[in-house]
Amino acid sequence: MKLRQVVFGLSTAVVLLLGGVPASAAAPARLSVSGADVIDPAGNPIVLRGYNWGQWGTVQPQDAADNVAAGANSVRIPLRWWGEWKDGVDSRDPDPTNPSHIKAGHLALLDQTVERASAAGMWITLFVDSDYGQGAGGRPDNFWTNAAMKQEFKEVWQFLVRRYKTKAFVGAFEILPEPKPVGVNDAGVKAFYDEMIGVIRGVDRRTPIVVGPNDNYSCAHLEGAYTTVDAKVIYTCNYFIFTEPLNRIGQITGFRAAHDVPVWINQVGIESGDDDAKSKARKVLQAFDDNGIGWAWWTYRISGTNPDTHGIYYADPSEPDGWHLKPAWLALVNGYLAA
Repeated sequence: MKLRQVVFGLSTAVVLLLGGVPASAAAPARLSVSGADVIDPAGNPIVLRGYNWGQWGTVQPQDAADNVAAGANSVRIPLRWWGEWKDGVDSRDPDPTNPSHIKAGHLALLDQTVERASAAGMWITLFVDSDYGQGAGGRPDNFWTNAAMKQEFKEVWQFLVRRYKTKAFVGAFEILPEPKPVGVNDAGVKAFYDEMIGVIRGVDRRTPIVVGPNDNYSCAHLEGAYTTVDAKVIYTCNYFIFTEPLNRIGQITGFRAAHDVPVWINQVGIESGDDDAKSKARKVLQAFDDNGIGWAWWTYRISGTNPDTHGIYYADPSEPDGWHLKPAWLALVNGYLAA
């Protein structure tokens, strides 16, 4: 039996905006968690399926409508904060007088992206990525070692949750993807997430929170991520597809059954130039469908120009709109969105 249900047409209150932040609003409908299911506002189980809008600044005006037309009911949206990425996407504002710690232009772009998804009726998972904070590449200066930057990160989340807690179709807050701090075990990563859950719950007690395991969101470390500090938690891990495409399905379903909690895959994808890439992708997406596992494909648009890497679209200056579509990949992934 298929668990997926797309939710549209929820009535929302008209809000008075002051400086871009709701001054007053009725509480919007929200997802919830019941056992291993994510539950929609009508009380029905929903399997979240959609794309990552993961490359900062690449979202186009038609993307939300196109995703929904294909059957997507959700989308994963990033804010890159305190890291080293190409194209100047780091949104951190070092000005100590800025209480949000986010550059104004980046915040405006995030607002626009969230609004497009919300207006289309897609459940949004908002994540704050921090290459430095998560300890990527063995960086010693991270949220486990730098108390001042950890405090800034808390304040970023407090600001964002206040800003979006009355926005329709905000589905979940994903605290920090792919942690891998040097010398920190699973318990240490879990303690960080538990502390951050408390920070978010101090502002919003309704919206589900996404957490994942140590070692770059490794599915093998899911057990170490399990928490009892909050009932509205959705667990996640990465599922980039390599030689053995189905080698993590049992880890996901086993953890879900053992703890009666939902697991949603924040990133599933494969470089399109890999051998048997389409066959492997079909096997994984079919396994997700068979097991009621939600997912977000990595990724919809990629800012690079390499046609053999990730992305349903890749940048191509020779195209009139600057984008080249991989039609076979669009058809493949879209074919599982409405499963």
